[in-house]
Amino acid sequence: MTGVHRRGGSQLRVGYVLKMFPRLSETFVLSEVLGLQDAGVDVSLLSLRLADEGRFHADLARVRASVDYLPRFGSGPTVDAFRAVASLGPGALGGLQQALGFLAKLPADRQACVLVQALHLARQVEERDLDHLHAHFMTVAAHTTYVAHLLTGVPFSVTAHAKDIYRVGVSQAIFREVAAAATAIVTVCDANQRYILDHLLAGSPARVVRIYNGVDVESLPPPAPLRDATLLLGVGRLVEKKGFDVLLDACAILVERGVPVSCLVLGDGEERGALEARRSALGLEDHVRFAGAVSRGEVLGWMARARVLALPSVTGGDGNRDALPTVLIEALALGLPAVSTPIAGVPEIVDEGVSGLLVAEGDPAALADGIGSLMVDNGRWSQIAAAGPAKVAARFDRRRTIPQLLSVFSGSGHQESVA
Repeated sequence: MTGVHRRGGSQLRVGYVLKMFPRLSETFVLSEVLGLQDAGVDVSLLSLRLADEGRFHADLARVRASVDYLPRFGSGPTVDAFRAVASLGPGALGGLQQALGFLAKLPADRQACVLVQALHLARQVEERDLDHLHAHFMTVAAHTTYVAHLLTGVPFSVTAHAKDIYRVGVSQAIFREVAAAATAIVTVCDANQRYILDHLLAGSPARVVRIYNGVDVESLPPPAPLRDATLLLGVGRLVEKKGFDVLLDACAILVERGVPVSCLVLGDGEERGALEARRSALGLEDHVRFAGAVSRGEVLGWMARARVLALPSVTGGDGNRDALPTVLIEALALGLPAVSTPIAGVPEIVDEGVSGLLVAEGDPAALADGIGSLMVDNGRWSQIAAAGPAKVAARFDRRRTIPQLLSVFSGSGHQESVA
């Protein structure tokens, strides 16, 4: 890609505002930053929280920008944050009045922290001469970015994903106010876009743009010459919406049917203890292994060797659900047939019977049927494996999605969906 420039010929400067960076589960953010970097954008990384997971993806070494952690309320630089108001000029005072009205809509225990970090962010906008701010998730990162916008006038956008859209308790009033001020709300699938327009922004003039999460297709490893004919892979955080309890029940059915299967689950989370107990209750210790959180490189390595990927996503009790699981996109790109459920944007990745299989959510028998058919039917497996890479190249290649995102940052284009 050629370099991207703003008016006057200088390099486009975009500040990425994130709750935490880096984060092992948010590979889509890292991929996006690398894509923008390759496109010639000067990206500043501004994180509200210190990274504390202890494991990071190897691709992080390719990020040229350093990560600046915005000081939080109660830390030493808190008083310095308020000095930013004077340095921002007279317009900041008017913006501060509006910001205080917005902050009053947030939970009381978050208001001071959002204000202080927004003031630090506003100072970064001025010192770095940023052209645009972009936040991921319509939660604290978006709230902080919006307040910084009110103080500086710098345009901003937000990518809304899943928990910040579907979960019970999402505030329509807060969502609408932030969206109305943004250049655009980006979201990652058509299903999300429809839900936002129908349930959160009905009647609002806010602009909602669908841009798929892109993957760097060229960097993916080649599939192994010989795949493990019994290896069933599950990848994701061990949380309710991923449906790994359903996967365990399906594995028990497959074992009972005599289908040779060895299931490897990559990921960690709050439900690991319960899932391991369920594995024991089902007598699956010899058939299912939990490997914990691993790097993206290790995930891709296992994908290149596995026979089938299962992601039996469900709608959680709190309304949360998968929107556009990156793991499915990467599996298809590597020619790994996947079995999933028709939740949110999953059918935009997996064409039923063509690039994968879709089964009813929460149905272990249907999941076992789908997995079993791909385990034993070589012809069907080969046909689906061949369709995956073509689907990803046509829809999810990062070289297609990054220019779409840049059109949002530059304020060009007015489509509600970008194909």
